[in-house]
Amino acid sequence: MQLPWRLLAVLALFTSLFGLLWLRAWDVQVFRGSEFAQQALANRLYQLPLTANRGVITDRYGLPLAWNQRQYWLADQPDSLYSDLTPLDRQQALERLATQSGAVRKTNARRYALATELAHVIGYTGQVTSEELDTDPNLTIRSTTGKLGLEKLYDARLRGQEGRQTQEIDALLQRLRLFQVQPAQSGQGLATSLDRFLAEVAYQALGEQRGSVVISDARTGQVLVLVNKPSFNAELFTHPDQHLPDAATRHQLSQVFQDETEPMFNRALAGLYPPGSVFKLVTALAGLETGRLDSTTTVLDEGVIRVGEFEYSNWYFSQFGRTEGEIGLQRAISRSNDIFFYKAAEWIGPDRLAENARLLGFGRPTGIELSGEAAGLVPSPAWKETTVGERWFLGNTYHFGIGQGDVLVTPLQVNQLTQTLANGGTQCRPTLVAGAPPRCQEVGLLLDHLNVVLAGMIDACSLGGTAFPFFERNQHLAAASATTTTTATTETESVAERLRQGQLACKTGTSEFGGADERGFRRTHGWFTAIVEPRLAAVVDSPAGRYQSWRQAIAQHDFPRRLAITVLVESDDDEPFKEGSADAAPVAKQIIDWMEQGPE
Repeated sequence: MQLPWRLLAVLALFTSLFGLLWLRAWDVQVFRGSEFAQQALANRLYQLPLTANRGVITDRYGLPLAWNQRQYWLADQPDSLYSDLTPLDRQQALERLATQSGAVRKTNARRYALATELAHVIGYTGQVTSEELDTDPNLTIRSTTGKLGLEKLYDARLRGQEGRQTQEIDALLQRLRLFQVQPAQSGQGLATSLDRFLAEVAYQALGEQRGSVVISDARTGQVLVLVNKPSFNAELFTHPDQHLPDAATRHQLSQVFQDETEPMFNRALAGLYPPGSVFKLVTALAGLETGRLDSTTTVLDEGVIRVGEFEYSNWYFSQFGRTEGEIGLQRAISRSNDIFFYKAAEWIGPDRLAENARLLGFGRPTGIELSGEAAGLVPSPAWKETTVGERWFLGNTYHFGIGQGDVLVTPLQVNQLTQTLANGGTQCRPTLVAGAPPRCQEVGLLLDHLNVVLAGMIDACSLGGTAFPFFERNQHLAAASATTTTTATTETESVAERLRQGQLACKTGTSEFGGADERGFRRTHGWFTAIVEPRLAAVVDSPAGRYQSWRQAIAQHDFPRRLAITVLVESDDDEPFKEGSADAAPVAKQIIDWMEQGPE
């Protein structure tokens, strides 16, 4: 008896379906069984990142500048993946750990020794951004990265490698047991060339003035001090893990961002200023190297040079109605005589002057290990025609020769120039990293030419110069040396010996900028840059404190014999006319006095 065709079709359909189900079961349980077992396991396991201890940043004496501070939190639901956390102090945390260890969570907060004074250099850390997550597979949403300064530049080195803690959880996201732990790898430390004691003193020496101080080792280019004012508190930006700042901190952050004085601006390496009379050092060297000047060259100062309907005066004539008469190069440097350097720039020519300025480091970044460094501007006739669309005139050359007009520099570039002069014409790239081999090169200056300029700089800090805050100091050291010197010396030996005695070789500068007011005056910034070999007292008689700690630190570590110190002070609405001798030089004097004499 044959089955009806409809029944055969139904049987065939069921047979086919059963076969497919059997094949699927075999695929799931046998062929791909291990794969699905792993997926099931993953669905009940949760990976929690373990933050690595960030590397410690230290100063030149091994003292910490940036380190990690343990923070403690109490979880309201210890067995749940997601809990509200309440901060605990260390004592509270220890008490909880003794009785309820599973409820205590630990995080790291970044702390800074000089959170404000060195904020632009050390920088700060913060929560990872989406852009960072996209570019670095080693980061997670809980990662902390460097956002500014050395924290940012050396972030990969400092942050280490995160670990993993794998927890078994149930369907309600409750922790069941610890499944696996992959420990975090701590980051490496970073030793810097910074001097935390001098940095604090320099910052305080600026007082309420806006500006910068840069101090470097003349032999290596290592930077001991790089501070700016105003500044900001780096710890305002550093928050542990995902915890948001409180209302008070948010208000302080808002004030930082809205402050018109730009406290986050790194003036020392990104601020562009006309150099004013400190640029006369470049003009002097350019004249000597090109053969347009020598130590016997003189110019007659009659107060004003007239070119057609234009007048170019000397500051001494403008302020006091007096002239210098016949004046040579060394005295022109010490007196900062504009008339001499107008004529010197004319004899050199703007192209050769620009060439020498670039040779000495202007018009390009110094290469320090910080982001955001400005190149500055060294003008030339070709630059003016291309950029401004105007011809170059003799008046442009005059202004160029005294550091006015279009030339722009950073305080760090001026410090590098000073370092080059102090190092016998060997220019070193500024560095903030201790132990890094110096990157120095000769710039090709003749020693005789250097000595003429250095002699003028020593005279600038001596009686009859422009840097009156240092007259007494240089005079005292010169007199002390005269009583012990019995043999005659050459001019070269004299300059070297005067520096070894501790006499300052310096240059002041007062640079005009902006438009003239109703009286025809322009606002001015003040500059001071100097070479000094600090005369540290042999016996320290000081109460325990910062100075005593510094003297103990330098007794145990190397301290540079010769320093290059540069100070810039900006004008403001309250004091629109800042001067190198009256405003910038006293800042340097306060720093040097502290090094040599300690606190009053």
